Amino acid sequence: MKLLNWLVKLLPFIIIIGLILLFFHPVWREGKIPLPADLVVGSYFPWLDYDWGYPTGVPVKNPITSDAISFSYPMKMLAVDLMKSGQWPLWNPYILAGTPLLANFQSSPFSLTNIVYIFTDKLSGWSIQIILQHVIAALGTYFLLRSWKISKVASIFGAIAFAFSGFNLIWSQWNSHTLSAAFIPFIILFADRFLKEGKFWGPLISVALTLQVFSGYPQITFYSLICILILVLFYLEINKKFLFRTLLFSVYILLGFGLSSIQTFPGYELLSLSQRKTEAIPQEWTFLNWNQLITFIAPDYFGNHATGNYWGPKNYTSNVGFVSVVALILALSTFALLKKLKEIKFLIVILLFSLVFSLQTPLSYFLWKNNFLGFEAGVSLRALVLFCFTISCLSGIGLDYLLKFRDRTLLKFPFILTGLLIFYFVAYALALDGENLYKRNIALRNIVIPTISYFLIFVTIFFTGKKIFKSVSILLFFGVLLLELFYFGWKFTPFSSRHIVYPQTPVIDFLGKQKMPFRFDGGNVVPANLFIPYKLESVSGYDAVYPFEMAKFIAVVNSGDPDSKPQDRYGIVTKRDSQMYKITNAKYLLVKLDNLDGFDQEGYQEVFRDKRVMVLENKNVLPRSFMVNDWEVVPDKSQHLRMLIDDKFPLDRKIILDEEPMSGTQLFTFVSDTWYPGWKAYVDNVETKIYRANYTFRAVAVS
Repeated sequence: MKLLNWLVKLLPFIIIIGLILLFFHPVWREGKIPLPADLVVGSYFPWLDYDWGYPTGVPVKNPITSDAISFSYPMKMLAVDLMKSGQWPLWNPYILAGTPLLANFQSSPFSLTNIVYIFTDKLSGWSIQIILQHVIAALGTYFLLRSWKISKVASIFGAIAFAFSGFNLIWSQWNSHTLSAAFIPFIILFADRFLKEGKFWGPLISVALTLQVFSGYPQITFYSLICILILVLFYLEINKKFLFRTLLFSVYILLGFGLSSIQTFPGYELLSLSQRKTEAIPQEWTFLNWNQLITFIAPDYFGNHATGNYWGPKNYTSNVGFVSVVALILALSTFALLKKLKEIKFLIVILLFSLVFSLQTPLSYFLWKNNFLGFEAGVSLRALVLFCFTISCLSGIGLDYLLKFRDRTLLKFPFILTGLLIFYFVAYALALDGENLYKRNIALRNIVIPTISYFLIFVTIFFTGKKIFKSVSILLFFGVLLLELFYFGWKFTPFSSRHIVYPQTPVIDFLGKQKMPFRFDGGNVVPANLFIPYKLESVSGYDAVYPFEMAKFIAVVNSGDPDSKPQDRYGIVTKRDSQMYKITNAKYLLVKLDNLDGFDQEGYQEVFRDKRVMVLENKNVLPRSFMVNDWEVVPDKSQHLRMLIDDKFPLDRKIILDEEPMSGTQLFTFVSDTWYPGWKAYVDNVETKIYRANYTFRAVAVS
C-alpha cells in the first residue's frame, strides 16, 4: 500500500521525465548526441574529404544551429577539461591569440549541470546536460503551478508546454539559454513563497539566482529580475505590511549576485574592455517583426532552415514565441478570470512586458537607441522567453479551470481570436503575387498542422463539457500539445552519431604533431573555433565578447587602415600580406587545392597535403616570443597601428610600448599573446610588470 502511495505521488514526475525522454529518444535508443556535429563533417574541410560511413557524405540537418558546435560546445568543453585537470578555467589560448574564458558568461564553467562530467565522458555528459535543461524547466513550472493550487494534471500540462516551448527548443543545444530560462519558474516560486511566508525561502532565491547567472546567459537574469520586481509590486499593492519583507527580499537578491560574483565581476570587466562596446546589433535583428506574430501559431510559416526553405525575416532563431495553438488558446481563456486569481494578473503583466520589449515599440526602441544597459548590443526579442513562460503557466491555469468547472464559454474569445489570426495569414499567403508562388506554398503547407490542431481543440472542447468524457478530453489536450511541440522540435533539432563529433583527419594529425607553440590559419578551408577541441591555436576566432584591441588589430590587418572600425564578433583574418600578420605566430596556413586562383604563395612552402587540402608553412613568421633591445614609447595606441603598418618598422628587432619602462631596462621579451589585465609575470621568481606592446600584445623587461 505504501509503495502504491509513493507511485501516486511520483506519477507527475514520472510522466514529465518520461515525456522528456520520449522527445530525446535518439539519445538513449540510438546513442546519438544532441549536437549538430553533422554540420562540421558535412560542410567543412578537411572533414568533407571523407564520407564517415555515409554513401554520399554526411547530410546536414540544420545549418542554423552552427553556433552550438562551433562556439558553445568547444568553449564549454575547454572549461570542463581545465577544471577536470585541476586548473581554473581562466583563459582560452586557442582563438584570437588568447582571450578570457571564465569571464565569458557562455563558457559557464560553474553551471549546475556541469557536475555530470565528474561521472561520465564529455559526449555522454553533454547529452545529459541538454536533457536536464528541459527537466529543470518542467519541474520548476510544475512546482510553481502547484504552489498556486493548480491541479496536478494542469500543472503537468503547463510544465511540458514550457519545457518544449519555442525558446527552450530552439536554443537547447547552445546549452546556456535554455538552462538560464529553466530557473525562471524557480526564482518566481521562491520569491512568491518568501513574500507570503518568509522562512527559508529567502536563501533559496539567492541560490536560484546564482545558478541562473552560472548557466551562461545573463540577459535572462535581467528578465528574471523584472519578473520578481513586478511580483513585489503586486504584493505591496495588496498589503503595505510587506514593505519590511520586501527590504529583506532585496538583501537575498544582492546575496545571489554576491555568490555569483566569481562569474559576474570578470564578466563585467571583459564586457567593459571588449569589442562589444562598439558592436551594435542591426535594428532589423533586434526586434520581432509584427508579421512574425504568426510564428506564435505556425512556427514554420516562413519555412525552416532544417528543410532548406526559410524565406522569412532574420532567421529561424527569431521564431521563439511558439508554445502551440492549444496552449495559446487555453492561456488566452484565463483573461476572463482576471479578477479571480492575482497570479493571472501577474502573469499577464509579464506577458505584456515581453511583447513590449520584443516588438519595436516606442519604449523598446528608446532603450535600444540609447543603449540602456547595453541593449544596443543585445537582441530584444530574447524577451520572448517570458512570453513562452507566461503562456505555459496560463495554459495550465486555463486547463485547470476548464476541467474543474467545464465552462466552455471561457474559450469563446481566444478561439475566435486564434481563428481570425489563422484566417488572416492564410489570406496573406494567398495574396502573394505569382513570382512568390514558392513562398505561398511554403506558408500554406506549414499552416496545415496548426489548423488541424485548432479543429482538434474544438472537438476536445465538446468532450470537456461532458463529465463522463473528462479523461478523454485530458488525453486530447495533451495529445494535441505533444503533436505540435514534438513535431516542431524533432524537425528543428539535430542529433549526431558519436563518431562524427570532431573526428581526426590526416591534416589534423599533422598539425597536432608539430612542435609547439605555433598558430595556424584556417584560411579558406575551416571556419574559426572548430580547432579548439584539437587544442590547436589560431589568431582568428569567433566570440561574442573578446578584447577590443584584438578586434581593432585584426581589422587593421585586413584593411591596412589604422582608422578602420574594429572587427565584430567574427575576428577573422582575411589578408596575410601585412607585416603585422607575421608577429601573430601564424606558422601554418590551410588552403583548398581547387581554390588557389589569385593566392600568392610567395613566402609559403607546402609541407603536407591530403586530398583537397594543403598545409603551407609561413617562412616569414616570427616565433611566439623573442627578445629585443630596441623599443619606442608611444602613449597614443592608435599611433601603434600606424607604425606597425609601416614596412620600414623592424618588428623582429623593435617593439612599441604605450608607457615608459622602468629605469635600467635594457632588454624586453616580446610575446604575441593578447594583453589582458590579471596576468602575472615573474623574472627569477620576482613579479615584474607586463607591458602592452605592439598595440595588443605583451612584453616583459629582463636584465
